[in-house]
Amino acid sequence: MCKNNNKFVCIVSRDTSYKFKKHPKVDWSYHNYRDSSIENYLSAAEEMSNRSHYSIRMGSVVKNPIDSSNPKIIDYSVSKYRSDFNDIYIGSHCRFFLCSDGGISIIPEMFRVPAVYVNWTAILRISTWVLNGLFIFKTFYLRSEDRNMTFSEIINLDFGGIETNEIFQKLDLELIENTPEEIRTVSIEMDERLSGNWETKKEDEELQEQFWLLFGQDKIKSPDLRVGADFLRQNQELLI
Repeated sequence: MCKNNNKFVCIVSRDTSYKFKKHPKVDWSYHNYRDSSIENYLSAAEEMSNRSHYSIRMGSVVKNPIDSSNPKIIDYSVSKYRSDFNDIYIGSHCRFFLCSDGGISIIPEMFRVPAVYVNWTAILRISTWVLNGLFIFKTFYLRSEDRNMTFSEIINLDFGGIETNEIFQKLDLELIENTPEEIRTVSIEMDERLSGNWETKKEDEELQEQFWLLFGQDKIKSPDLRVGADFLRQNQELLI
């Protein structure tokens, strides 16, 4: 798949296919808020290709295959070589793991592989034990008020159970996925950090502190778990 002297990044976006195939008679639609489109990850994959990294799309059951002619972007999820063993092996040996909110993220977490979490929703469910991780979040847009919810409002919003769709409908709430540019930018940040080329600005440290204070003074987390620097710069107004 990839020569030993080439670096590679794992990419996965959650969709409805896995649960529907495993349990077709169950209504899993209340999990749909966690879904995202794999197409929005391809800009990041192209950027990693420019940096001499392969990108391997993970997953055992996926809604859509990747549409790319780039030989360094591999859709392993639809490959004859996909297996549970290879999932673990590949996921535990990548440069970093780019993923949305799904169970497969346990692989980088378990093997202490750097992880970039995009399209995250439940802020209080951040994997704070991750040794080296970056998070960016979906936008919670209140249509009736024509504004985005603040991080504090999202933290205080109780959702995730079987009533999730009803809760969002009552609030007239739309969850908006991260853009290809946002995913690309946070992926670049991780790659630069791993290469030792990232320079943190004073402004970034102040924004990080403001964000984590939303959890309270006693919040315990890994020192190298952060929110994407550019994402916070672009969403400073949500830090209340």
